[in-house]
Amino acid sequence: MLYGGKNKGDTTKMKKIVGSLLMSSTLLFTVVAPVVANAASTSDNTVQGTTDATATFTKGTEVTTPVDPSNPSTDGNDGSSTGDGNNGSTDTGDLKLLYVTDKLDFGSHEINFSNAATYNATEGDTTSLWDVSGTKKAVVEVADVRGTNAGWNLTVTGSNMTSGSDELKGATLALPEGTVTSTGTNGGATAIAATNVLGTSASVLNAASGTGAGVTADQLDPSTINLTVPANAAKAQTYSATLDWTLSDAPK
Repeated sequence: MLYGGKNKGDTTKMKKIVGSLLMSSTLLFTVVAPVVANAASTSDNTVQGTTDATATFTKGTEVTTPVDPSNPSTDGNDGSSTGDGNNGSTDTGDLKLLYVTDKLDFGSHEINFSNAATYNATEGDTTSLWDVSGTKKAVVEVADVRGTNAGWNLTVTGSNMTSGSDELKGATLALPEGTVTSTGTNGGATAIAATNVLGTSASVLNAASGTGAGVTADQLDPSTINLTVPANAAKAQTYSATLDWTLSDAPK
């Protein structure tokens, strides 16, 4: 089985690189009431004055609960069942991985001695996948309440598939371009397909400068999350790999 994140106490890890953060507070909006202006007579006997208007905004409150991937404005974790946001790894901070599916299972198969074979993430245990409107999805969610609109980038790095000291040589794991939804109106992040994440890193979600504020959800179709194994490469054993998700405050 393949793991994409971890809960507290798990041996897998999640990395997060976050730049300068601000302290949390509530949104303030203040308009200064009109004041008596210093009048100045003009040549046509009119009077002119000025009124200052100000508004102060602070960064948002930290988001702590995974959201509904199809509607990020809605809490997605009611604690009632698997597949509703209960499974997966979470993080903390003003720029953070709010959620990532913690397991991808490509099933059990006979060794193919003649041809390369491709398996997808619906062929094994799917209980860790999120049930989004009746359809199973692998989900990644990012929360950005820094109040800077500086953007961010999410990469994933996979280890090689191994069983003890044996490596499943030549295997590749491809992630599709996901479906992105967001709470923000300033433009969401861009999903990026990755042809292989085993033994290498790939950017899978990027919010350019000026975008990505609020909560962004990326739904990956597990039927197009593909593990490809060369002919006669596998032995009769279980192989596993770890996917590390790294959130950076340096967008591409």
